[in-house]
Amino acid sequence: MLYPYKTVPIFKDYLWGGHNLKRLGKKAPDGVIAESWELCTLPGNESVIANGVEKGRNLKELIEKYGRLFLGHSAGKSMAGKKGVPFLLKYIDANDRLSIQVHPDDIYAFYHENGQAGKTEMWYILDAKPEACILHGFKEGCSAGEIKEAIHKGQHESIYRKIKVKKGDIVYIPAGTVHALNEGIVAAEIQQHSNLTYRIYDYDRVDGQGNRRPLHLERAFDVISYENKKPTFRGLEIDCGNYQVRYLTISKNFWVREWRMHGSEIKFMTEGNFHTFMILEGEACFAHGSERLHAGALETVVIPAGLREFYINGTFTALHTFIPDLTGNALGPLLQAGYSMDQIRSNVAGAADEEFIKQAV
Repeated sequence: MLYPYKTVPIFKDYLWGGHNLKRLGKKAPDGVIAESWELCTLPGNESVIANGVEKGRNLKELIEKYGRLFLGHSAGKSMAGKKGVPFLLKYIDANDRLSIQVHPDDIYAFYHENGQAGKTEMWYILDAKPEACILHGFKEGCSAGEIKEAIHKGQHESIYRKIKVKKGDIVYIPAGTVHALNEGIVAAEIQQHSNLTYRIYDYDRVDGQGNRRPLHLERAFDVISYENKKPTFRGLEIDCGNYQVRYLTISKNFWVREWRMHGSEIKFMTEGNFHTFMILEGEACFAHGSERLHAGALETVVIPAGLREFYINGTFTALHTFIPDLTGNALGPLLQAGYSMDQIRSNVAGAADEEFIKQAV
């Protein structure tokens, strides 16, 4: 039975977490929470359904049960989609700074990590203290040799590029980009369905048992890109009257749009694609037939491809993630709104790297 599903969050209590997700409205247990995994089918971290007749079943079971009716064509043929959901969704509370790290791309991960997917990701900044910043790439003028030497000597402060961020910013992190969330930031993270992380530096911190988390310098040096990429993007907005849609990311791994609705109701067609909505603020209602699903702040809703159509209403802001069928008119709404291909490449994260956009006239 296909209908809109709400997922049960999987909470992680890593040492850099805090209490900010609960402060922002997340229904969460007491204690330190570093991450809330909202959509995942990695072994041991399978998301579970929270509502309806499928309540208590995990997403991997539903994919096995429904196949393409659940994932659709585009998500189902992706590298991750052959094994589970096509992307992993999280909320992150960087109450303290995260480790400095890098992720491999698909090719490296396939050959060196037993056929796993690589990890390109994006952050949507939900909350940030004044002067909060991230690390993204390296300071201009640093050569690869100087960077390697500084890392080996533990001289990390001198080599990374710091970028100030604020609420609503979009940060794009292609595989190979060295990065870190610094303290005082809460973010929604959308990433490839992979948990591969090569830690470069962890500030010599120890866990509750007095142990330092391992570093992975050899593999990190295999995958690091020394060419800085554009870190932040504005996106492109389409005003639909009672609601606005802002295109944030266009990539082969995931498309992300921000929805802002103001009490209206719209009919949504799945077009054979698998969709998710991370509700950032407010409350949304998803309706299909007699099914009604209400979702509030920092909850996540899954829409299977075979649902075909449903209705959304409410006053809320949400991140909508999907993988479209690129044989169709995926860019049509942006082009019809008057945006040029150059504007799409410049303002939407990931778009400049996509071959189908590079080749578009």
